[in-house]
Amino acid sequence: MDYNIVSSTVGSLFTTSGIGGFQLAQIGDYFPFLGENLSTLKIVMASLAGIVFLLLVIVVVKLNRLAAKRIDIAKIIAPPSSATSAVNTRWEEVQRHITSTREAEWKFAVIEADKVVDDILKNSFPGETMGERLLAINQSQLETLNGLWEAHKIRNRLVHDTNYFLRYAEAKRAVILYERTLKELHAI
Repeated sequence: MDYNIVSSTVGSLFTTSGIGGFQLAQIGDYFPFLGENLSTLKIVMASLAGIVFLLLVIVVVKLNRLAAKRIDIAKIIAPPSSATSAVNTRWEEVQRHITSTREAEWKFAVIEADKVVDDILKNSFPGETMGERLLAINQSQLETLNGLWEAHKIRNRLVHDTNYFLRYAEAKRAVILYERTLKELHAI
């Protein structure tokens, strides 16, 4: 390898790059004690920059591999359980009933959606009833809490008032609110 070719190549890189009015090629003017060693310093600095860049690439590649391994480990530790598939099956049933043309089917969809969400909440929050569990939940713990309350109140009207007429829009809204909660809880 010809030392002069490397020196002139690296030197040309330093003459074209600069900050403000200062050019790296002028470094010898500011540090005269470098003298003859200026070309060597440029080569060393360029080599160090290359090594740092290479190390950065290696770190990024290793971090990507680590992230992939974490995902694989998470799948092993907590594989999609039969509980998740059971929730999905129950939720598909809710979806079938809410698309019906009969009010009784809509009522069933709302009540069943409430049960699906309640079964999931039982695992994480205290309380004997869903209402008690909802009172125990903080808005910071569940972003969809207000919507869940709205849907649960519709369900309560259905269960406690036998003469209550459920409009389709109201039933559909309740099911959508339950669905948002299920998605937030990563149940569906």
